[in-house]
Amino acid sequence: MNSQIYSLKKDTVFFGITVLAERLVSFFAIPILTKTLPQEFYAIWTQIIVTAGLVCPIILVGFPTAVVRFLAGEKDTQEVSTIFHIMISIISLNLLLFFVLTVIFTSSVSKIIFGDIRFSNFVYLFTFFLGVEALFELLVSFLRAGKKIKYISIYYFFKNAGRVAILALGILLFQLNLFYTLVFIIGIQLVLTAFIYFRHVLKKVSFVIIPNIRWKEMIFFSVPLVPYSLLIWANNFVDRYFILHILNLKQVSIYAVAYSLAAVIGLFYSIVGYTLYPYLASLWNNQDKSGASEMLRKANEYYLFFAFPFIAILTILSTPIIRILSTAEYFSGWQVVFWLSLGIAIFGLYQLNIYPLLLVNKTILTLKISVIALLVNIIFNAILIPIIGILGSAITTFLSNCVLALWTIVVSKKYLPYMFPWQTTIKMVLATLIMSIFLLVIVNYVYLKDFPILIFIVGLAIIIYGSVNFLNKNPVLLHLKRNL
Repeated sequence: MNSQIYSLKKDTVFFGITVLAERLVSFFAIPILTKTLPQEFYAIWTQIIVTAGLVCPIILVGFPTAVVRFLAGEKDTQEVSTIFHIMISIISLNLLLFFVLTVIFTSSVSKIIFGDIRFSNFVYLFTFFLGVEALFELLVSFLRAGKKIKYISIYYFFKNAGRVAILALGILLFQLNLFYTLVFIIGIQLVLTAFIYFRHVLKKVSFVIIPNIRWKEMIFFSVPLVPYSLLIWANNFVDRYFILHILNLKQVSIYAVAYSLAAVIGLFYSIVGYTLYPYLASLWNNQDKSGASEMLRKANEYYLFFAFPFIAILTILSTPIIRILSTAEYFSGWQVVFWLSLGIAIFGLYQLNIYPLLLVNKTILTLKISVIALLVNIIFNAILIPIIGILGSAITTFLSNCVLALWTIVVSKKYLPYMFPWQTTIKMVLATLIMSIFLLVIVNYVYLKDFPILIFIVGLAIIIYGSVNFLNKNPVLLHLKRNL
């Protein structure tokens, strides 16, 4: 158990540093697109990314999660080879079918995704973008099952930071339009995917197919993940389509900038959760349930420690951050960023606490609450957007994610029981409130317009947050350090 914790800590730190660096670089995509292209084209970019998140789980049939669940620690290379070739065959057929359908219904797909048939040429690019995304995620899942977190970190950095580099070179240097810039992005990602295959996967798989007694079990596990993934995607992103068809594409772009800012919170649960799951699966497969429970408790505690201050930072500094990254056309108001940040933070608790249900193969059970959360999302979006615009979508995000998180925490604790860190959570909230007072004073008396000054203010806020924690009898930082 101690060695597992130590390995998890190392992998989480490395993955966290890499993801933070990648997201910092990715932020530069916002000014590149918002300050150089018409407002509609930033919305097109975000719609391609978001819609890929919808279709990718269908194409992948839940296989990446199944790979981590069943192949974590697997030594039988023939079994791994069999599973890989069956999965890649199914995914290739799915991609071919999807491509044929988009060719036949190009105008309809363009109307659904972009709200206008004028952008039909982007539909073809979307299908190729989806293909390289799906293949990349499948290959990375095999690395994740083998706990090759450092390699995964590097490849994700090159993939996402590479997009920003190509956007900068294509649009700023070579004066290419968004269409041809996307062509280069797809090409570079295809090269990266091929490199991962030849570097890591090919040498571990053969072309021998053997009967696999666990294949049926994996299918029963992974197939329910498809509607589950679609429901979770819809709960997170269906608001974009409500905004698109009730309001317009420009309002989607404004909402997308606010969401990109609030999504910084997602860094913390994605970092913790991505490295956590293979270790939880390994402990579970080795019958160490008490060790898995303790690991999950610590993961929740660490996540909350980093999430709370950034909800306040992103909310209070939202206007100067958007002013620096884009233009006045993209201002949404601090209320939108606040509700989105809070909703995304709560979704992080859901993401961490869903793992026990996956470990006990209760994938069908997760569908029920996902349906309820989506219904809440649809009903409130339909009611609130016509009344208060994109703020209605932000509030709806918070409400639907509360439904998801609360139910999941209650049910998952039946399988991996742990004491939720209420005491340290209260200390974190108090420290966040004190830090918020400092930020409110700064915003009211200082006009923040330079990026270095903004970073300096954020750094001071984080120092205040940490310092306030040390004023307690039992500082949260020392408590977390002892739990490492």
